[in-house]
Amino acid sequence: MTTDIPIKYINATTNTDFEVVVFTKNFSTNTPKTYYAAWQVLRGQTSVQFVYPVTMSVGATYKSGGQLITAGPFPAKLGSTWEITQESATDTAVLKQKSGVPANPNNTIVIKNVPPAAWSGRMFDVGVYKEGRLLVIQPDVHVGNQIDFMLQPRLFFGVVRNMKVGETFTSLEITSSLTEFDLSNFPNGLEVILNEKPGGGQYSFSGQSMD
Repeated sequence: MTTDIPIKYINATTNTDFEVVVFTKNFSTNTPKTYYAAWQVLRGQTSVQFVYPVTMSVGATYKSGGQLITAGPFPAKLGSTWEITQESATDTAVLKQKSGVPANPNNTIVIKNVPPAAWSGRMFDVGVYKEGRLLVIQPDVHVGNQIDFMLQPRLFFGVVRNMKVGETFTSLEITSSLTEFDLSNFPNGLEVILNEKPGGGQYSFSGQSMD
């Protein structure tokens, strides 16, 4: 994907007592467990438009002294390698792109938790962001470990209740009518329509080009 993809969502039902979550996943097979993040949450709007951008950023978060501290997000490119370092427990963690290394296979973004020399280190939650919102996440990356983020231009739409932007989840069972769209099939934009099935109570998503 080399250009931003505009997306238009239309709620063609008469109901607004639910949300629609839009998310993707880490397609790397090297992850021990798949975590999902609510990138967009559409709250009963009749129609809303947003963009799935080419640009992205990476960030790391951790807790210190009861406070949530964030390193980044910083602009990132596919295939880049990043390192998190923290020289001591009282120093602020630093997330920095590693220079002078070849691009990773399959455009994978690699983030490493580098072992410090003077103490045992800590775990970090690391993620990739688009439009300033969390797109994919891997919690609790241990000292000395790395996470490989492999992104594909695919988005899932699902009906949910009581979900917030940035919320993470591990089970797709909390969604209904889950539908996947490959954005590479919609270079000019994707229009997603939510309809209610005959008899009521069940929904279905359909997609068409915004030519």
